[in-house]
Amino acid sequence: MRFKLNIPEDSIKNDFEYTSDVLNQNKNFPVLIIGRDSYIEEAIVENVLDENLIYNVQVGRHSSIAHDVTFVVDMNHDYKRACQGRINGVKYRRPEQVKRKGQIIIMNDCWIGEKATIMSGVTIGNGAVVAAEAVVSKDVPAYAVVAGNPAKIIGYRFDEKQIELLNLIRWWNWDKEKVVCHAGELFGDIDDFIEKHINSATKELTEIVGADITPIEKQFDGEERIYLYIPDFEQDYPTYPKVIDAFAKSFADTNTELLLYVREDEFLEDKLALLDEIFSFYEDVNCYINLYVGNLSDERSLFGQVDAYITNRSIDNVIHMDMADLFGIPVISGVDMPIFNEINTKVINKAETKDKSVSTDSLDDVIIQKFVQTMKSQNSNIELIMDKQKEIAENQTQIFTNQYVMNCTINNLKYEIINNREALHYPIIESGDKAIELIINEGKSICRFGDGEFAVIAGVNRQKFQRADEKLAARLKEILSCETDDVLLCLMDVYGDLSKYNDECRYNVRAYLSNEVRKQHYELIDMKKTYYDTYLTRPYVSYMDNNTDAPKKRFENLKRIWQDKSLLIIEGEKTRMGVGNDLFDNAKDIIRILGPAEHAFERYDEILSKALEQDKNRLVLIAMGATATVLSYDLAKAGFQALDIGHVDMEYEWMLAGKGKRTAIKHKYNNEVDGGNVVQDIDDPEYEKQIIERIY
Repeated sequence: MRFKLNIPEDSIKNDFEYTSDVLNQNKNFPVLIIGRDSYIEEAIVENVLDENLIYNVQVGRHSSIAHDVTFVVDMNHDYKRACQGRINGVKYRRPEQVKRKGQIIIMNDCWIGEKATIMSGVTIGNGAVVAAEAVVSKDVPAYAVVAGNPAKIIGYRFDEKQIELLNLIRWWNWDKEKVVCHAGELFGDIDDFIEKHINSATKELTEIVGADITPIEKQFDGEERIYLYIPDFEQDYPTYPKVIDAFAKSFADTNTELLLYVREDEFLEDKLALLDEIFSFYEDVNCYINLYVGNLSDERSLFGQVDAYITNRSIDNVIHMDMADLFGIPVISGVDMPIFNEINTKVINKAETKDKSVSTDSLDDVIIQKFVQTMKSQNSNIELIMDKQKEIAENQTQIFTNQYVMNCTINNLKYEIINNREALHYPIIESGDKAIELIINEGKSICRFGDGEFAVIAGVNRQKFQRADEKLAARLKEILSCETDDVLLCLMDVYGDLSKYNDECRYNVRAYLSNEVRKQHYELIDMKKTYYDTYLTRPYVSYMDNNTDAPKKRFENLKRIWQDKSLLIIEGEKTRMGVGNDLFDNAKDIIRILGPAEHAFERYDEILSKALEQDKNRLVLIAMGATATVLSYDLAKAGFQALDIGHVDMEYEWMLAGKGKRTAIKHKYNNEVDGGNVVQDIDDPEYEKQIIERIY
């Protein structure tokens, strides 16, 4: 299979972006990840499509790729077999014993000349140059110039000392504004540039403080090693299940440790649940996996404490490879197969490696030596501090987590207990009951904001059914700041007292509502404005009283909204609100517009246009995630009464099930339970009659 890549100059404005939906499955497979201000005049990725999908090309920032460049990814044939080719009518089986190299990395500030060919498994280092028509089959060092077939080093862009200093400055990691500000120097004399920036760069390095990683006391023979891996949860084709599996099989009964760094964000609960499911398969395996949950402001603090870095497919991978290069630690591909091979016994000693990476011999500045020694000493310092946390499980298998829930609880406790506006700032959030009265008596519309909407604004892919989208984010921010009298804006009533919620809900809120997230919300919220409770459409699963008659009474109150009303329901393809239950039995009649089950905002204009054709006397109920928030607002401005009704039908199903928790409803799409995206077909003639348009 051949993928054509063409990335015009100045088109990549974010730190990193990746191509998506190349498999026409509405999923993101990152055939290419490319960094800010890099471009590709024209290139071809050649590969063989199969079930393992290991191929991946990653390009850092400020790199330039000329015409007719070819990336040959994972095209190995097993020449040791009797037949290397294919047999008509027989499914081709990829080599099982041959090492498959599926990842090509071009780092930052690289230039790839016209008609060059880059082979699988190659990493081209920062600042390197590949001459026209070169065939590159081996890694290229930083700032090397290579040419020929096979490509060989014919020189370097700068002398050894200049390269060493540039590797400390690493200007390509500056933010966009700083790069633009110093563009004249970047295009000027190299020595002048180094002289201006080396002192601030080295000072910054000395200020890196090691992360507080809970140490594991090893009990096997042999040297201790730590491999750092950052799971790529956000990918639809992630590497983390295979990396964990390969580690467990390769390093059982050894002192090698896999350090998993899991970012603490809105998806944390889902991430940990995925890991727990994977860990359950290895309960009888004696291996060391250390789970570090946090949100490090400087992730370099991890790389100074490990022996190797394992790559993934994420958009941050080149950044992390650059950090590994800074500390001189080996890089193991988490995309190649097998992942762990001879590297098991050949990882370079980390102390020796760091000394080579940040040598002081050619620098007249002791600050670098202090930097090296600071990072070397982090593990021993942490061990002294964390002695009391060294409880060793009897079965040798140890999966340590930091106290992320406890920390979040402590941070959030003052808001839960000191529910006093004079002591702490809180949004003004009125009850759902008040909102219902305004909806019934004054014809108000509602737009609801929850964690999904705030995630979209922050550019975070929190929910599978709606990827982050800049245009959608801009619309949501616009609505949050609107002053329209006919629209009630709703927020989650979780910023203060949580006593009305059950343990699971309080746990999730505390894990989610970190100081950073609260700050993000507060920057978007007007503390003088009156909002209403987003959970008015979620009357059941999160509440302390969900085992009483209270949820039923809340639903009866909600049903008053559509009593004897003609309804227009706008929902995802498989949402099927009210189908199979009596939630809308008191409505006069129902028509439906169906949109995509996932990423509905991509068809927003068509959905809005069809909705605007309908009778304005119909009450509009919308269930489409963050898209519903925008659609309710636009329809309200056009004279409709529109309600972003969210998960109300699913909550009703859960109440009818009576288990006090989320459960799978086989014929309805549900993003909140495992397997909820697998939906059974139904035979319901009445439902089919109600559908007036399908837009997906």
